[in-house]
This record gives sequence, structure tokens and C-alpha cells, in this order.
Amino acid sequence: MVIGSDSIFHFNRFYDASEQIRNKNFEYFISLYGFQQSGRIVNAFYGPIIAYLHGLLVLLSKNWYVYQVLSNFILFVLSGCSMYTFLRAGSFNYRKSCTGAILYMCTFSILYWPTRQGFTSWGAALLPCCLSIIFIVFDKKEVPKFKLGFLTALIFQTHILSSLILVLMYTPIFLYAFVKTKKRKRFIIDLIREVLLFFLLTLNIWVTYFSITRENQFIKPFINHTMSSNTINQGSSYWLINPVSLLLMLVSVLGLGFVKWKTYDSSKKILFLTMVFFLIVSSSIIPWNYLIENNSSIAEIIQFPFRFFVPVTILLIYFFMNSSNLKWLNTSFVILGVIQVVILMFVITKPWNTSDNYIQSGSKTIINSSNSTNTVKESFFLKDKSKALKIVEKTTPDYLPLYNKTKLNKYKLYEEKIIDKAGMFRKSVQNSQLIITVDHFNKKNTEFPIVIYTDTVLSTGGKKIDRSKYTLSEIGTPIVPNDMIVNNQVAIHFENKFLLYPILLTFGLWILTILFFIKKFIERTYKKLVI
Repeated sequence: MVIGSDSIFHFNRFYDASEQIRNKNFEYFISLYGFQQSGRIVNAFYGPIIAYLHGLLVLLSKNWYVYQVLSNFILFVLSGCSMYTFLRAGSFNYRKSCTGAILYMCTFSILYWPTRQGFTSWGAALLPCCLSIIFIVFDKKEVPKFKLGFLTALIFQTHILSSLILVLMYTPIFLYAFVKTKKRKRFIIDLIREVLLFFLLTLNIWVTYFSITRENQFIKPFINHTMSSNTINQGSSYWLINPVSLLLMLVSVLGLGFVKWKTYDSSKKILFLTMVFFLIVSSSIIPWNYLIENNSSIAEIIQFPFRFFVPVTILLIYFFMNSSNLKWLNTSFVILGVIQVVILMFVITKPWNTSDNYIQSGSKTIINSSNSTNTVKESFFLKDKSKALKIVEKTTPDYLPLYNKTKLNKYKLYEEKIIDKAGMFRKSVQNSQLIITVDHFNKKNTEFPIVIYTDTVLSTGGKKIDRSKYTLSEIGTPIVPNDMIVNNQVAIHFENKFLLYPILLTFGLWILTILFFIKKFIERTYKKLVI
């Protein structure tokens, strides 16, 4: 196993989705099974559709090890097909497209998930496919019908930061097409159509985010105060040397770009400048630490500048394949890249065989001390996937509600109020409600290890407990008078009927859109066969 920095976080959210599917207890907003069954909101903010797809994969997997192998395999295949699609759209032949696709699979843009479970890789896997339409924009000076809105929505539903990168890449390309086209009115109308399609296909995220954030104050996600060290020319140089041929490609492409600049057509100039732009923002040339110190909200959202190297990788391979006609060189780069990936995975999995460094998910990870090293490791190979998540826990407080300003460490608060109290209560799920039972009362009031948001309904004995009858801690754990609790039991569910309609609409539109593209694909294939 590879238990990297984000493993436990993503395992929890995918396990929650898988158990909802298995038990048919669907709850779009709060976690019923993952995250210590705390009722906190996670998946509604972190790509709910992709969470349910991964949840289905978790459900089909025998254990966490099988899930990790399958998810890695799917990611590699998806990224390879995506890059192949991009290069073929750019008029490369079969051989070069395959070569470029395999090279892309060997880059850290994709390896970030297998080695550390960084979800950026899933956005990176889709990004080349989303960029495949730019060649139509360059050639025809028109907006691709339905494709722009669909592809942008697809990556937005997967990884929001990757979608922002995609929009930044689209911007100069579409501006160029707009300036050059003679049908500007048609261009604007088509663009508005695609924007509307995008918003319809992402309505679930927009409505959820604005509705819930308007009614609740949240603990902000992790703010990286040492961003400059997470750039490709400093502490994250591994993005440049995986594979090592990538660095050689970068030097040659930049050199040729500046030498042959006058011979480039407008499309290549735009793509080259786009690549250089993202190369700069992924480096410490940008004063990232200064921006963080001055409370730049944009820098806080970005967290790790090395993420901007993903589009550099894609365009770098595109330019290299365009300039290199040496088959032996391209083949050598592919072979070296594959060998390097295999060696890297051996290095990454080696700590698993140690007794003290086998969990590499960061300092905020708690390993139940009552379990031996072998027990901890074996839990990831058990059919009951909840065992591993109870033994290895992480105190990530992202999107917990904040009811009182406090200087106390939020990670510590989550540990004390949710994780440490888990053994004192029994939790179960019935009819999409999370039920919490306490065996005996020690004090006049009982603080339950669950999280209450504005739309979370707390009840006991089938009756709602009025918010004025109980108090909430800094992170929203309810403190309820014992004399109000019926049968030592309380329950929670999330109640916001208004939000369900746009969510259901979005899911329905996705089904219709996918069926539409399948129909178009079948029609094109049939025409080719007939011809």
C-alpha cells in the first residue's frame, strides 16, 4: 500500500459514497459513514459526482489494496487516452500520439495520485482531452458546439482548480478566434450557449456552495505558508525530473521556441506563451510567500504552485513531438520514462515494509496505539474497509462550521471532540439519518461527536430539538441536556429541500448529455463503416 498525504481524506469520502450506494441510504450533503460518521459536509464541496464514481469502485473492490490498484490503473489508462486524443486532434500521426501519451503517463502530473493520492492527477488526466477542441477553434475560428460547455463542466465536476487552469488556457485562444473571425455575433451567441450549458451541468456545485456558505461560517482549508518551497525550482523539483527526459525536453523546446519564434504561426505562438506563463507561475519567480503573508485569497486557494506545471507538461510534450522526428530518441525517452516510473513505485512502496514509517500521510494522522503494526497494515487488506479508517484517522478540519472565533488549533479540536469520543458512542444509519446512542450519562449535559450545520436537524424520539435548547461548540458539536434525550439517542439529517431540485436536474442533464454524445459517436462510426 501507499498511504500518502491525502490517502485517508479521500478514502473516507469514497467509503462514505460506497456505503451510501450499498445500503441505499443516500445523503448528498453530510457524511453518514465516513469521517468518523460525524455528519460533516465534504463530498458536496469536493466533487460529488466523481466521489460517487470512486465510491462505486470502492464497493466493487475487495479491500483498500484492490481499490488502490484499480484506481491507479484507471488513472493511467484515462490519462493516456486523454493525451492521445489531444495529440491526434493536433494532427500528429498514430506513432507520435502514442509516444506522447505514454510520456504523459510517466509524468508527475499523473504520478501524483499513485505516489501521494493528490487528486490533482484526476484533473490532469482529463485536461488534455479538454484541450483537444482548441485546434478546431484555431482552424475554424468558431466555438465547438456543446463540446466546450461539456468538457469544462466535466473537469469542473472532477477537480475545480484544474478547471480554473483550463479556463486560463482557453482565454487567449478564444480571444484570438474572436478577433480573427468574421462572424463575431455568431461567435458570442455560441459562447453564451456553451457557458449556459456549463452552468446547467455544474448547477449542483454552485447552488450547494452559495447556499451553504451563505448560511454557515466555515473553517478554511489548509493555508500553505511556505508556498515558495512548493515550486518546481525549489522543494518540488521532482515535477521536473519525472521522467528525467522531461527536463531535457523543456530545455530543447524553450531553446527552439525562442530561436524559431518568427517561423511559428499564431496558434503555436499562443500555446508557447501559455506554456511559458504557467512555467513562471509554477516557480518561485512569483513571490508566493509574500502573497500569503499579505492574505492573498488567490494564493490561499492555490496552496501548491507546482499544480500549475500540469499544463506545462501537456504543451511541452506537444511541442517536443512537433519538433522531434528522431524515432530512436522518442522511443528512448518512452523506455526510460517507463523504467523510471517502475523504479519510483518501488521506492514509494518500500516504506510499507518498515515498522515506523509505513504510513506517510503527515503529522496530523492518528494511528490507534492499541493496534500493532501488523494489525494496522492488515486492516487495508480486510473486506471490512471501515476497520482501516477507524485505526488510521486524520484530523483534517476542512469545511467544518465555525461558531465561535477561537485561537485553539482546529485540528486538535476535531481530534478531541470527534475522534477521541468515538468509542463512547454507538452510531448507525437508518433511512438516511445518522443515529447516535450513548450508553450512560456522566454529566448533566452530553456533547455528541457529530457536527451541526444551519440546515442540520437534530432530533430525539422522532421530534426535532429546537436550536435554542442546546449549545454548540466552536466546531459545531452539540451539547444537549440529558433530560431532553429520549432513550439515550439522538439523530441528525440534513434538511434543505430547495437544494434537491437543482441537484436532481444536474444529474438528469448529465445522463441526457452523455446519451447525446454516445448517439453522435454511433452515428459517426456507422457513417465511416458504410463509406
